[in-house]
Amino acid sequence: MKYKLLYSFIFIVFSVCFVNAQNIKIKKSVAYIDSKECLTIGGDANNVSFYDLNDNEIIFLKFIHDSKYGSLYTKITFLDSKQSFTSKSYIFTKKLLIKKLIQDKTLKDCLLIPEKVERFVLKYDENVEKDDINVNITIDRN
Repeated sequence: MKYKLLYSFIFIVFSVCFVNAQNIKIKKSVAYIDSKECLTIGGDANNVSFYDLNDNEIIFLKFIHDSKYGSLYTKITFLDSKQSFTSKSYIFTKKLLIKKLIQDKTLKDCLLIPEKVERFVLKYDENVEKDDINVNITIDRN
């Protein structure tokens, strides 16, 4: 009886988790969400551009390696709103970025919601490129 109840509970938890999940696939530079063409993707391994269905570049994703700010971090720029953020602890891949945009309702029906972009930036920005100016001055009078 205990096992039956446990298996039922596990089944319910997994089915609830996967019911709301969107199926995201990237094939031949096209991102499909639930088998519907949504975005096109271009660029190289370090610089990735996301285009809407009208071929307007809307998002730019950059992987930055070995800089003075760290060994690897990502910089995401929303081109229409001219907002960007950097993230070091959460490395966004193409698929993960699309997934997070959908989960946060920033990308809906294959369109970026401008009001949600600012919230998305605030939520994930780690200010990796922000320079903290700490100056220590010591005077040696010898």
